[in-house]
Amino acid sequence: MKGTMNAMSPDPGRPLSQRLRRMLALAPDAPGLVFEERTYPWAYHLEAVEDLENAIGESGAHRVGIVLRNRPAHHAALIAVLATGREAVTLSPFHGDIALAEDITALRPQVVIAAPEDWDRDGVAKAAADVRAIAVRTGDGRALRPHPADWHAEPCAHAPSDVAVRMLTSGTTGRPKRIELGYDALTAAFDAAGHGAAMTDPQELKPGTAILWAPLMHISGLYFAVGNVLEGKATALLERFDVTRWSELVRVHRPKLVSLQPTAMRMVLDAEVPREVFDGVRAVLSGTAPLDPADAERFEARYGVPVLATYGATEFAGAVAGWSLRLRREWGDTKRGSVGRAHNGVELRVVDPGTRDPLPPGEIGVLEARGGQLPAASDAWTATTDLASIDADGFLFIHGRTDDAINRGGFKIVPSVLEDALKDHPAVRDACVVGLPDARLGEVPVAAVTVGEAVGEAALRTFLEERLARYQLPADIRVVAALPRTPSLKASRPEVRALFEDGV
Repeated sequence: MKGTMNAMSPDPGRPLSQRLRRMLALAPDAPGLVFEERTYPWAYHLEAVEDLENAIGESGAHRVGIVLRNRPAHHAALIAVLATGREAVTLSPFHGDIALAEDITALRPQVVIAAPEDWDRDGVAKAAADVRAIAVRTGDGRALRPHPADWHAEPCAHAPSDVAVRMLTSGTTGRPKRIELGYDALTAAFDAAGHGAAMTDPQELKPGTAILWAPLMHISGLYFAVGNVLEGKATALLERFDVTRWSELVRVHRPKLVSLQPTAMRMVLDAEVPREVFDGVRAVLSGTAPLDPADAERFEARYGVPVLATYGATEFAGAVAGWSLRLRREWGDTKRGSVGRAHNGVELRVVDPGTRDPLPPGEIGVLEARGGQLPAASDAWTATTDLASIDADGFLFIHGRTDDAINRGGFKIVPSVLEDALKDHPAVRDACVVGLPDARLGEVPVAAVTVGEAVGEAALRTFLEERLARYQLPADIRVVAALPRTPSLKASRPEVRALFEDGV
């Protein structure tokens, strides 16, 4: 593969990549990452950069697929890809074996990075071999090392692009799809929120340790993982949210700002975490899913810490609106239920669903946004699938969705995706999926199916587990004689929902 480096080499000169490398090298021996009982210096990430470059060699590979788990090596791999100006392709460890292998085959990453247990999953190694990817495994010592492969890696050619992350979105308007987040868009998103001081030359690391538990494969986890490094702030990483472990990290590290999406906030409340855990915490950020104002008020009354709601999406490379402490002090008592104001560099408007004409303050319509971190050109408006209103003071209120997406603890599920997976089973004739309220997660999907031959829920569930992510799996599957239908013969979602609400 010699001679291809110039044609396929990444661009490490991008401001975001340069800033990451400078922060990693600023104080290599200082603590950069905490996981379980071990502290990793910033040098751990510098070694990952070196090992990634060595693994790629002269192949010129730039599209790097990472089966992203919330572990130190995966965190280091993500930062290494972006620090070298390459394209990170997020692969979900929560997918079933078939779905993960299909993702690798379809996306054709030139490098695949995965934990040993993911390399051992059915079909994963074969998929990497089929696309002739360079195989890399994560480890406990050095983050990245070559994975034994019985194929010759010949990375396929991809035209160089500005893509920083090719991320799996929840697919709120159809099947889950890949969103291309460019380096410029990511930089604009971090600048809008104040991370990295507009990519200026850093002089010192930032004191304190941030706590990160959101999945790295989700935009919220990835955003804060990268944002913390851009600021030079150490990160305490959790593999998954656990109230006891999270509370202990808050008690030990005493961060000024913590993040709790609505489901996690309710878990903290239900666990009756002691008030003193939040000594030193100045504010709680909450996003990824609608926050019930009553939950925010209950949290604030118990812990005396203001809750700052945010609004964003994968397509926006993070949040585009939110509250600050300054806004909260000035407006908090009069804007109950708002998700705040537009971030710097972002414009928001509400339009009529039919005509797309802008609506006056206070009227409900479809939310649109534009700005440097949006996928459309900077002067074009991007339509969302949210119904919203913006009042005369510029505060944004979300009133629901224009589609049938189910929001399960921050992960959005499109019913058609689950329905199509069920219909792929040879015994299933038809399927309808709806969302039901859930006290902890907000909503969960349930499915009603008709069958042509006898099949049990356990068999259907096993079938789905191989093809879907865990968060997409239905909480209940019921076999019915016939699906209720509308006059146009479409499945009636309200009537299907009633089947479960009535316990039929």
